[in-house]
Amino acid sequence: MLALRFYNQRDIRLEKLPKPKPKKEEVLIKVTQAGISQTQINEFIEGPFFINKEPHPLTGKAIPLIPCQEYGGIIEDVGKGVDRSLIGKQVAVLPLISCGKCEHCLKGKENLCEKMAYHGLLGLDGGFAEYSVVNVKNIFPVEKEELLTFIEPILVGMNTFDIYRHYNGKEDFKEKKILILGAGPVGISVGAVWRDYVKADVVINDILSYRMKKAKEVGFRTVEKKELKKNSFDIVIDAAGMDPLSTQSAIVEGIDYIKKGGFLISVGSYFHPVEFIPSELTFNEKNIISSMAYSLKLIDELPEVLKSLRINFKTLIQEITLEKIIEEGYYRAEVEKESFVRIVVRC
Repeated sequence: MLALRFYNQRDIRLEKLPKPKPKKEEVLIKVTQAGISQTQINEFIEGPFFINKEPHPLTGKAIPLIPCQEYGGIIEDVGKGVDRSLIGKQVAVLPLISCGKCEHCLKGKENLCEKMAYHGLLGLDGGFAEYSVVNVKNIFPVEKEELLTFIEPILVGMNTFDIYRHYNGKEDFKEKKILILGAGPVGISVGAVWRDYVKADVVINDILSYRMKKAKEVGFRTVEKKELKKNSFDIVIDAAGMDPLSTQSAIVEGIDYIKKGGFLISVGSYFHPVEFIPSELTFNEKNIISSMAYSLKLIDELPEVLKSLRINFKTLIQEITLEKIIEEGYYRAEVEKESFVRIVVRC
């Protein structure tokens, strides 16, 4: 099969590999859609950060690794112990694997597992290949193909809400003003969860005009940076993270926009220091909380969340072929950010 493998910083290679075979409790997926995320671009430009060089403690796998944590396709074969009626079903991959034994797993926080693995990012191959083998527990049935690369970002969005509930309990969110910083796949997904499922008042900002335009097209209210006022939002969610080619830091800017006593939820990835004055938080009781991936309990809530979403995800997608993933995928995502929201590799 054809697959892209990550070897090191700026060293990714299209290679021919043996077609994998599903083992016990596994399914073989013919990958149809695989999304290019900013995390993978950061790994390519400056990494590896998440991608592990040494053998993973849970899986034993190290680089070279097939990237992509946001993907899915059609089940082509199953291993021993798996119902064969699954063959032919369209599924998204749920990338998180946990040990199930550490203190975090026992508390239902598998996303903090001491030995966590993540398909396409940490200790497990991912979706930039014609085929992928995953445990049967790591699939989620999806009717609409365009949702395949958004299931993981939607779970990430659900986790931001779950984290906030942990600190604040049940509230009336209809009166809450939410600002999403970043209108990429994660920002759109996070915004959709808060707007459509949580029923909060959501606006989105991005420094890229094309992404602001697409956010409007799928029904979001957008706000230009010059219109943002300090101390205006109950919750600011940083879904932008680090851009190696930008000098702006959404997490620092976000602090200014929170009301006194409000919350900034950090979702985007940063691999370098950022500067802010802690007293700006202390004197105003502004709070920063972090949200990492998703916990497994949220999967049970996922069907209800998906039913609530009012977004045509198809309009956000631009497809390329696996053969052109380096030039039209990675290189384009690095230098032509004004031209896309979601690049999907048709494997």
